[in-house]
Amino acid sequence: MSNLVRVFAIAGAVALLLVSAAAALAALRACAVNVSWLAHLGDCPTDADLARQDDLHRLTAERATLLQQISRTEHALATRQCAAALPDPAAPLPDRALRAEDLPSLYGCWSLGSGYQTRDVDTGKVVSYPDWHMCFDTRGAGRQVMRGDDGSVCKGPLKARLDGDGRLILGEAGNLACDDGGYIHRRDIACVANAGSGLTCETLQPETEGRAIMPFTRLETTQ
Repeated sequence: MSNLVRVFAIAGAVALLLVSAAAALAALRACAVNVSWLAHLGDCPTDADLARQDDLHRLTAERATLLQQISRTEHALATRQCAAALPDPAAPLPDRALRAEDLPSLYGCWSLGSGYQTRDVDTGKVVSYPDWHMCFDTRGAGRQVMRGDDGSVCKGPLKARLDGDGRLILGEAGNLACDDGGYIHRRDIACVANAGSGLTCETLQPETEGRAIMPFTRLETTQ
């Protein structure tokens, strides 16, 4: 083979290689392949890179620990029951509590003596109530029970308030129902402190104009 033929053969091979390389590059660009990583194949992480990775791992672990602590604290707060101490149910109700409108001081049960009587307006029957007591919560909501000497029991709600002038006002919502089918007419009850440890209450039935004066003292035990 002549030298001229060899030169053309070599030139053709080189051209073929150049064409193949150009086609490969065009294909890479068409597919948007990122080959930037090729420039870093020989790189190794520096001490600064390793330090940053250690800091990241440490902060991640601290965050997980703090989240666990927050979760435990929230659970403890959710299950904790905070209850205010209740007033002493055996303590007397002093005059200063009445004037200060200290309604929680009324908490507990109270007796209204043993001499209260009613008279049936239709039959004239008189019933005595040796047991008449009331019990209140710290907001003045209460219930009263009256037990008659004829065996009847009358029960119902009432509401206490302090009028700011040293008077305790006990309000009935309506007539007091009894278990024998009867009832006691609604009463307005106003109490003031007496010289002792209790109060004196005056009851008034607006419908019948019946009046009575009763002592108002603490019961030794809650009923």
